Amino acid sequence: MEAAAWGLLGTLVGAMASIATAWMASRSSNRIQSEKHAEERAERAKEFQRETLLALQEAIHDALRLNARAHFEDVASFRKTGRWGRELLSDEVNDGLILSRRKVAILIERVVDASLRTDVKSLMRVAAKGGFAQSEQEAEMNLFELSERMTPLLENIGSVLRSHY
Repeated sequence: MEAAAWGLLGTLVGAMASIATAWMASRSSNRIQSEKHAEERAERAKEFQRETLLALQEAIHDALRLNARAHFEDVASFRKTGRWGRELLSDEVNDGLILSRRKVAILIERVVDASLRTDVKSLMRVAAKGGFAQSEQEAEMNLFELSERMTPLLENIGSVLRSHY
């Protein structure tokens, strides 16, 4: 009988060891799987930010290019009429401005970096202000301010973009 008891005890200890080993392996596997999912999620977020920042760079460039075209149309109109800001922009430039500003506004909200969002919004406010200039000099000053702000902003976007690689 004693041998049977020791056999039963050995079987129970072996079963407990087997269960503990399986539990530890499962726990380890779950932890590894969770870490893998977290890494994949983080990589998807970084990829989304990279794509957003690249698109934002292009959208800002397009918006400011159209701002410059609007300014030159205003200058040409002023040269013809002698009155500043009284003529409508061409449909192409007007529609382009609306669409480019809309695109920038959408992309801004996808950017994680709050400081960068603030800087882009500030630049776009200056860009919009140019359409309300009361004189050629005011419009020129606005265009100059835009060009002064654009380079550091694009450099900042590039820096944030590089941090996501």
